[in-house]
Amino acid sequence: MMMITTRVGIIIIPAINKRTIQNHMGIIYSVLSTAVKWNIIKDNPMKRVDIKKARRAEAKFYDDKQVAEILQALANEPLILITMVYLSIDIGLRRGELTGLTWDDVDFETSQISINKQRHYVVGYGTINDKTKTDAGIRTVTASQTVISLLKQYRNQQLQQRLKLGTAWKNEPYIFVLDDGTPISPNLPYKWFVDFLNRHNLPKITFHQLGHTNASLLISSGEDVVTVSGRLGHSDKNITLNTYSHLIKSKETQVANRMDEFYQRLKVSNL
Repeated sequence: MMMITTRVGIIIIPAINKRTIQNHMGIIYSVLSTAVKWNIIKDNPMKRVDIKKARRAEAKFYDDKQVAEILQALANEPLILITMVYLSIDIGLRRGELTGLTWDDVDFETSQISINKQRHYVVGYGTINDKTKTDAGIRTVTASQTVISLLKQYRNQQLQQRLKLGTAWKNEPYIFVLDDGTPISPNLPYKWFVDFLNRHNLPKITFHQLGHTNASLLISSGEDVVTVSGRLGHSDKNITLNTYSHLIKSKETQVANRMDEFYQRLKVSNL
């Protein structure tokens, strides 16, 4: 979150990247400067705006044991839900990115998945197709063989359903569709996931936080922040550093232990 202190109080706005904030502030400053020039207002109040960064809330996610529990509970669920959850845990997809995936985005030969669009539900307008939130959001990531295998199974299931329905099948390019081929609503993964967690009495996190789980697993396993940031589509590695700072700090002890191991090896080699 971001706090803007003005003479009339404090305005709190959602957490967005620094470049976006600077662009918005620049637009507001320019508009108010024009208002001063046209004698609509006496001076530009933006000159007195003090932007202070509020403390970022720590990201919620599953640990290794909880991930094992959720994957075990998934075994008897519909293949579409299994595939979506695995994809989110495996490469950190947001639900808009997930529901925006088309089969052309998956390269089964290289195991790479291209994320280049997303779908959103807007009240009053319905589902809209959009580009990714930032240019950095357009990315290509390599999925695990486990996820690629699940996608192949799901594709075969979908092809069988398509043959069964014939001309009644909705010929849409999206990966995640209903039984008649209609693309699922961007809100559906969230609803399915909440129901799934309730039925299996699992710890409550949101579908979006499966992406945080992906990041936590990568960082805990020793993956560097630049790689993690790129896979998640963050526009700046500092977003990753700030969001998962507590995880990165927790690895300090591991680093110190590795140095002790290094010194010990040196002693042994000098004997």
